[in-house]
Amino acid sequence: MRPLKLVMNAFGPYKEKVVIDFTQFQQETLFLVSGPTGAGKTTIFDAIAYALYDDASGTSRGKDSFKSQFASDDILCFVELEFEIAGKKYFIKRSPAQKGPGKNGKLKNWSSEVEFHHNGTVTTKINEANKEIQELLSLSYEQFKQIVMLPQGEFKKMLESNSADKEKIFRNIFQTDTIKEFQSILKDQANNLKREIDQSENTLQQFVGMINKDVNETLKEAIAFFDVPTILKELTTLVEDYQTKIGTLENELSALNGKYQTNQQKIEWLTRLEFLEQEKNSLESTKELIEAKRLEIELAKKAETCLEAKKQVESLTQQRMSIEKELLEEQKQLVDISEQFIEAKNRYEILQTEYKDLPAKRESLTDLKEQEKQLNEQVTKEQAKVSLENENEETQQLIVLLTDQVIRENEQLDKIDYELKEIQLAKVSIMDKQREAARLQQEEHQQIKEQEAVIDFCENLEKQTVKVEAFQEIEYVFTQIEKKYQEKRVVYNRNLAGILAEELAENEACPVCGSLHHPSPAKLANDTISKEALETLEVEKNELGKQFDRLSIELQGLNEVIQTSEEKLSIQRSEVYEKRAKLDELMSEDRIKQDRITKEIAALQKIMDKEEQVEEQKQEILQQIREKESKIQVLRSTIQHNAKRIDELKKDIDTLKIRTKSSSLSEIQAQIDNRIKEITTIEQEYEEAQEQKSTLERQQTQYQTSTTSFEKQLSLLLEREADLKELFHQQLKINQLDDTFEKYVVKKELKEQMIEEIESFDKKSWANQDAILEQKRKLEKEGSSHSIEVYQSHNQEIENHSRTLKTQQHELIGTEKTVQSILSQIQLNYQTKKGQQEEYLMYKELAEIANGSKETEYISFERYVLGIYFEEIIEAANSRFTQMTNSRYSLIRNKEKTKGAGPKGLDLDVFDNYTGMKRSVKTLSGGESFKASLALALGLSDVIQNHSGGVSVDTLFIDEGFGTLDTDSLDSAIETLVELNQRGRLVGIISHVEELKTRIPVHIKVTKSSKGSYAEIKV
Repeated sequence: MRPLKLVMNAFGPYKEKVVIDFTQFQQETLFLVSGPTGAGKTTIFDAIAYALYDDASGTSRGKDSFKSQFASDDILCFVELEFEIAGKKYFIKRSPAQKGPGKNGKLKNWSSEVEFHHNGTVTTKINEANKEIQELLSLSYEQFKQIVMLPQGEFKKMLESNSADKEKIFRNIFQTDTIKEFQSILKDQANNLKREIDQSENTLQQFVGMINKDVNETLKEAIAFFDVPTILKELTTLVEDYQTKIGTLENELSALNGKYQTNQQKIEWLTRLEFLEQEKNSLESTKELIEAKRLEIELAKKAETCLEAKKQVESLTQQRMSIEKELLEEQKQLVDISEQFIEAKNRYEILQTEYKDLPAKRESLTDLKEQEKQLNEQVTKEQAKVSLENENEETQQLIVLLTDQVIRENEQLDKIDYELKEIQLAKVSIMDKQREAARLQQEEHQQIKEQEAVIDFCENLEKQTVKVEAFQEIEYVFTQIEKKYQEKRVVYNRNLAGILAEELAENEACPVCGSLHHPSPAKLANDTISKEALETLEVEKNELGKQFDRLSIELQGLNEVIQTSEEKLSIQRSEVYEKRAKLDELMSEDRIKQDRITKEIAALQKIMDKEEQVEEQKQEILQQIREKESKIQVLRSTIQHNAKRIDELKKDIDTLKIRTKSSSLSEIQAQIDNRIKEITTIEQEYEEAQEQKSTLERQQTQYQTSTTSFEKQLSLLLEREADLKELFHQQLKINQLDDTFEKYVVKKELKEQMIEEIESFDKKSWANQDAILEQKRKLEKEGSSHSIEVYQSHNQEIENHSRTLKTQQHELIGTEKTVQSILSQIQLNYQTKKGQQEEYLMYKELAEIANGSKETEYISFERYVLGIYFEEIIEAANSRFTQMTNSRYSLIRNKEKTKGAGPKGLDLDVFDNYTGMKRSVKTLSGGESFKASLALALGLSDVIQNHSGGVSVDTLFIDEGFGTLDTDSLDSAIETLVELNQRGRLVGIISHVEELKTRIPVHIKVTKSSKGSYAEIKV
């Protein structure tokens, strides 16, 4: 992320709109923000942080206080930021909640707003914009604050914070909340399982307490000792005993029930027999009534037979009277028709003479029609000839048009074939290019590896040069002081007798010989040295010796590394820089080749992508050509056929002209019309007369026939009527009835009812007789000799005994169910508890390991993961910290064990190469602390970028801290920042250090006044 332009309006101390165009820096991307305290230097970074993350850069400022106190309420506070990521530009505008101008000059409360312009769209919802920006940057606000902005007051927080504080910081940065949550889940799960086990234990004890302890001594003893397996075993045995007793009672009850059912069956049979006897008596009492109804039905059937004969006589009489009436009517019609027939016959004979002349007239009409037909045929053929000639002309034009189209389409086809050949060539070529690209990539990979090895070789040579110079220098100093020390030691040893002599006193023993008298003590030489001075010189010599040894070891290690590089790269030290230059040149040439091949592959792929489209186009054109050629062939056949037909028509027309003798078609048609009318009139009048004569003749015959028929029918009906009357009287005589027989006729519904009653009576009588016989047979078979009362008495005794047995059985079943229920619950809870204990032990162990225990030295899983990140950060930080301190200091992780289970594992120490000892980072001076903080922040920035999907952060802002540095340290810090700057980062510094103003040419100068602050760029 690189800012391009920042606009602040009524923001912080800036009353007016301030525009900071970072593109004005051009190539100078290391700039200084200078100005008096409180002018608003840090506000510039607050504005960037607010625009991107809706928050300030430090912890001491809140977004609700962003609006400038210098600005009036009718001016809105807002921030605009244009920035660039991976060559794409983005724009965002934010305004905080504030009072601002409303309608009619009144003030109103404005809510916070946002506009995020990206990829042609605008996001205006704050939460969505925040999420999209975070996804775009691939950094959370906490990560951004740690690697892009190093705010005032928070610069040394990472360096001097303890393990607990670093854990919180790293958790936010590396988002290890899920690991922390995982630890909590394990711990909570273990606690929940422990509570479940306790609950299961309580439940188990409750169910054991429900057992009757007086059942047997074994069970009582097991309950007392809470021996669950024995309790389960005894309860199982007890349940089985109860079930055996319940089964015995069930068998007794089943036997009693069998006796009861047998007696009950006999009672039912005896009761049924009594009922049937009563039913038989009832049927006997209604038998006389039924016989009367049976007689009534018989008389009704005879009367119905006589009634049917009477109805036949009456029906035939009605037919006879109707026939007599119709006969009179037919005789009258016959007279009228005979008179009309005589008149029609006379008219028919007159028209018959004219009708005989019609053949001659028809023959004349046929001749006229033949002439008309020939004339029509002549006209038709002339029209057909003209039509065919026109059709041939149009068809020929269409053939010419289609032929031209086929020629053009064949030309297109040639072009497409050429294009397809080009595509096939592109396919072959792209495979060659892809193989070449793969080969170049492989070569580049090998070259990068070789280049990295060469760079390491060069760096090690440079380090060796520095180390050799330092070694030679310290070797010279050490040689001189070693020589001096040996000389002084010789002097000291030589003068040792003189030194002892100065301490001798008369009558005191000599420490060497023990004499009390010292007549000739030794004298001190002029170049003597004291023991203390010699010891001081020895300490200085030993310290230089340690440095000499350490440098010697380091040089030896470098020599081994360099020798390994020589063997690995197969080059001499003198050739390495030439090798590096050649590799750079080769890699540059290969990259140019790769770019060229990539472009060529893209161009070839573009050609290949058209293959399907071109092939489809070819098939479409081929289909069109085939269709048009087929159509041309059909059209040519049509022309040939039409030409032949035209010749035939010409011949026919000439022949017809000769036959028609050039007569007029209209004249012939007029003659035909007159002749047709004449013939039609004669035919119509003749046919009408003939039809009328025939119709009347048929009608006369019909009436004569019908009259004769009616006369015959009347004769037959008279005879049939006499016969039926005779038959009717015979029926009355046979059935012994007189003319009053109709009184015996019964209505259909009543008759059906009486028949139903008779049939029902008969069925009941028969069924009653059968049932009585069946019941008696059953009783005889079972040997039932007792009365109903005796059997009922026996069943009462059985019921009483069964009731007693059932009561015993129910009591046993209740006890068995209670014991079985307790047994099931104890088994269930016992198995549940066992499973819970196994799961609890597993989660307990996992929770203790994850949350830190004695076995893990009280380091949690999250802190272990953070420790890995911390090691990476320290390694990255030391690459700069060692350089800034001239290889004196390096940061190391404090891994010493401490008492208790408090947070540990993320504390920092510093190793001092001058003393060869480590100490707390809090012992560093102000300047050294700044260097360490800067190195740690830059290391953290590198690690976060590596673990954020390779996100590129091209900007770094540093707020204060340089005032604590001496000249050399300031140079070292600036060198580090210049190195970042050379790698493409935009580095901004807030500082009051005057030397920085001369060292950094590009400034953002912030001035303040009573009316607010203003910022401008000085290049």
